[in-house]
This record gives sequence, C-alpha cells and structure tokens, in this order.
Amino acid sequence: MFRFHRVQFLFIIILLIFSFILFDIFSLQVTDYSSVEEQIQNQTFQEYYIPAPRGEIYDSKNTKLVSTNLEQYLFINLKKINEENLGTYKQLIKFNFIELSNEDIENIFNSKEALEPIYSLTNINFSIQKQLLEYDALEVFEIPSREYLYSNVFSHSIGYVGIPNAEEENEYQNARGNKLVGKNGLEKFYENTLAGVPGKVIFKGDQIIDYIDPIPGQDLTVTLDIELQEIVIESLIEGLDLANKNFESESNIERGAVVVLNIETGEVEAMVSLPDFDPNQFVEGISQFDYSRLDRKQAFNNFAIQGLYPPGSVFKVVAYWLAISENIFPVDANSKDDSIDCTGNLSFGFNDGSKQVYSDWKLEGHGAVDLRESLKQSCNVYFWDIALKIWRQFGNTDGESLLQEYSKELGFSKLTNVDLPYEKIGIVPDRQLFEEWKITRPELVREEGWLGGDLMNLIIGQGAITTTPLQVANAYRTLIVGQNSSPYLNLNATRVVNNNINISNEFSEFLLNDLGSVTNTGGTAFKAFSIMGDEVNDIGGKTGTAQNAGDKNNTSWFVGIDSISEPKYVIATVVDEGGSGSAVAAPISRRVIQFLKGLELTPVEFGEITE
Repeated sequence: MFRFHRVQFLFIIILLIFSFILFDIFSLQVTDYSSVEEQIQNQTFQEYYIPAPRGEIYDSKNTKLVSTNLEQYLFINLKKINEENLGTYKQLIKFNFIELSNEDIENIFNSKEALEPIYSLTNINFSIQKQLLEYDALEVFEIPSREYLYSNVFSHSIGYVGIPNAEEENEYQNARGNKLVGKNGLEKFYENTLAGVPGKVIFKGDQIIDYIDPIPGQDLTVTLDIELQEIVIESLIEGLDLANKNFESESNIERGAVVVLNIETGEVEAMVSLPDFDPNQFVEGISQFDYSRLDRKQAFNNFAIQGLYPPGSVFKVVAYWLAISENIFPVDANSKDDSIDCTGNLSFGFNDGSKQVYSDWKLEGHGAVDLRESLKQSCNVYFWDIALKIWRQFGNTDGESLLQEYSKELGFSKLTNVDLPYEKIGIVPDRQLFEEWKITRPELVREEGWLGGDLMNLIIGQGAITTTPLQVANAYRTLIVGQNSSPYLNLNATRVVNNNINISNEFSEFLLNDLGSVTNTGGTAFKAFSIMGDEVNDIGGKTGTAQNAGDKNNTSWFVGIDSISEPKYVIATVVDEGGSGSAVAAPISRRVIQFLKGLELTPVEFGEITE
C-alpha cells in the first residue's frame, strides 16, 4: 500500500515539473513573443535604399534636355512608431500636410519599409521644418526628381521613367533601390548608364547608425538637336492639319513621323513621332484615366521605328539600283538611257494564259520615259516592266528573289539596330515567306501562294511589304555612302558597320542627280518645292503614295536630300492616312530642309496630288 502511494506521489511530482516546463515554453513563444522579437530586432542590422540621381541628358550642342534635381524630403522612421505614439504622428502629419488624404496617411503607416517618405520640404517654411525635426521619428533625406525640360519634344526618343515592375527589378541590379527605371526610349536603352548606385540608410533596431551616399549615374550626350527637333515637330503638326483639311478620314489624321539622319555619320539629328505625350506625367505616377487616353491614341508608339507602312514609290530606289547593277531594264530598254513608251498601263500574260492589266497612277501615261524620267515622274509602268522581266527570266528559281536581296542589302526587313528599344523589323515578301504563311498565317495569303503579281506590287512598294521611316532613311543613306551602318543617338556610341556595299561614286552621282529631278520642273514634288526658287536646283528627294487596305486613306511619304552637290542630311517623312506624298509629306520635308540650309521658313502648304 505504501509503495502504491509512493509511486502516485512521484507521478504527481513529475507531472508538476512537466507542467512548469510547458508553461515556460508557452510564455516564451506566446506571452513574451513581442519582447523577444524586439530583442532580436535590436541586434539586427537592416538597410533602406536612397535613390541615386540619374545621369542628365544633353543634346549635341550641350543643351540640357533632362535634369535631375535633389529635393529634401521628410521621412518617418516607422521603427519608432508604436501604439502609444501612432495617433500623435498621424495628427502631426495631417495638420502640417493638408494635401495628403486620409488614405495617403494610412498608406504611410502601413508601409513595410523602415523609412517612408512623407512630403517634399521645398515649400515648407524653415521654422516649421525645424519644429517637425524635433520629433524623434522624423528624418530628412535628399531624393532625386526627374524633369524633362522640353516636355513633349523628345517624348519618344528620350522616353520616360517609371516605377519598376518585377521583371525590371530582376533585369536591372539597382532598380528596386532607385525606385525608378527607364521605361522607353534612351532612358530604357541606357538604363545601366544613366542609373546610379543607390545609397543606404543602415539601422540597428530603430536607430540609424550609418548612411552611405548614393553614386550618381553617368550623363548622356545625344545626337539630337533641340532647334531642329522643334522645327520638325512644328512642320509635322502643320502637315497633319493640312491632311485633315484636304483628305477625308473616318477619324482625325494625327499619326506621322519624321527622321533626320546625318548622311556622313549616321547620327539621328531629329526624330519625331506624333501623337506624343509629356514624360513628366510618369515621374510621379500617371493616372489610369490619362494613361488609357494616351494608349487609345497610340501616343506611346514611336512611329519612326515602330510604325510599319507600305513604302510606296520611295521603295523604287531599290529597283533603280538593281536595274543599273544587274543591267535589267524593261523590255526594249538595254540601259538607263533607253526609253519605253508609257501609255498608262501594262498588259501581259502569265504562264496560265490569264491576261493581266496594271494601270499607272497617271491614267493617260507618262509618254517616253527612261530610268531617270521614271524616277522623276514616278512611272509605275517602267518598274512593273522590270519586275515582269525578272519573273519571266528567273521565276521559281533563286534568282526570282533578286529584288528582295537588293532590298535586304539596304536594310529592309532587318533591324537597323538603332540604340532605342522596341524597334520593329518590317517585311519584304517572297515565295518562301508566302509558303511559311500558308502554314502559320493562312489568312494572309491566297491558296495559290506567291504569284507574279506579288512581285509587281513589291517593286513599287505595295502589297505585303512593310517598313519603318528609319529603315527608309537609312536605306537612302546607304545608297549615297555605300555603307550600311546602324544609325545612333548616343553621341559617344561606337559606330557599327553592318556591311560595305559595292556602290561606285558614279552611281551615287547618278542617283543624286535623278533625285534632284523629282523636286524640279516636271517632277512629282516640284509644286511642293517651287516656293524655294533657285534653291531647289540643289535639292532632291522621292515622293511615295502607298495604298492601304480597306477604307483608309493612302499613306503619304517623302524622302528628301538637303543638297545634291554636298549631301549632308536625309529626311524621311510619313503621314499615316495623309493621302498623296507630293501633297503632304513633301511640303513637310521642304520646310525642314529650309531650316537645315539656313533659309527663311515658309508654311507647310498643300503640294500637288500626283503620287
């Protein structure tokens, strides 16, 4: 009996000891959790990043285009906020910063960061600043702000910055710390150059024990010229107004682009795309309404490098080069000086016996035309005859793609590799592509696939071909200098030569002189340029009017050369749904050329509906 009581007593003792142990564990894990956590935090180092100033951006004449300003910001150390002082600090902020809503204030105190910015002190009275800083949880740090000094003028080429997404935080090492990254344009392409290394505020517990200064990003000097850029914008806006007054469209005509390339270097000295936007809207965060409105207008598209258009007759220089290089001219023409009689149409038969009739834009015909006259008057029949000759001579062989190969040598259907993001490539169609489309995109091709008529369309820049204004400008530059190199906007960039092309000085002179005939008497652009008087004798270019599918107006094109004797610039202009190239795009380019040559500027006036 005694033994039983002894065992029972020992069991009770063990049970009591075990209960005490459980109680201690519970107290440690639950009751004293907050105090333990506090102890751990007080022994742990934590970091908060201060954004680095981004590098500034200057134009080619050292005019500042984008500025970084340092602003003093009031911060709150949330590690020093507890239940006892929370109400005090909320009231303090609400009283001194009435611009902040209740939601803004709640967001500040719900932040997971150690420090949270409250407000810029720029416009806060010094005595009030001094009073605020007497509160233990308030701190002041310098935060960089981004300012685009010319607002809309460089919105597409320079781009804008914004809050990084998850992908950008992974892509760019300092994105999270800097809190802003380049979203488009040069800001994005040169993010690693412009972005600096963020500074650090180092905490031990709730105390700031160290501060590491941010390292600013590098400045960027670009090839763009502010004066030229503004003239180009003015001219394009006038051209769009002109198109709206003279051509009917289901919607307002508001899309267009102009590129000005330095012929010798490949520098982009102006690049304009409309519609545009103010990049300053994105620095502090754009509203969803404003963003949607811009998106609907396609204002974010840089049509100079992303607009894909059929080039129309500005593409004829490819056939011009091919004809001379391969000695392939129309039937009964054996050289560039041999004429054919253009009656306004071309009739021929394909192998299946069907009869085809292609009608020129000038229904009554151009009369006797050689290579020069065909370019001057933009005679479609002359170039159709070249395409027909290629088809009959090389059809269904590798030689059939002769025209396509020449166009690719000039950079069509290839990226120019300009130092801007999101460049589009365009299309130069051929039999192989049509066969691929039969499988991947059957809605784009007929059941028969590639036909002779497709080559006829291609040679005058119609059909499935698409290209960008920058590709067109660079192709003309290539024909003049004999070298296909990538255009660029960073003045200190290394020039990238894609390929050297066997083009003689003699050929370049032929081409320039023939382009000069386009703007002079009898040429398709004469009316647009006649206002320049004798100055026009040394100016050249090529008009283009590209048909669009459906009920859309034609796309208006003009490629201008500022001087035939000493060419310095090529100017490519496109107006989406702008109608005739000679009527709208040519007068826009003319005004830009007037500026480049230091001449008196005259308004953009309606040219002539030719082609």
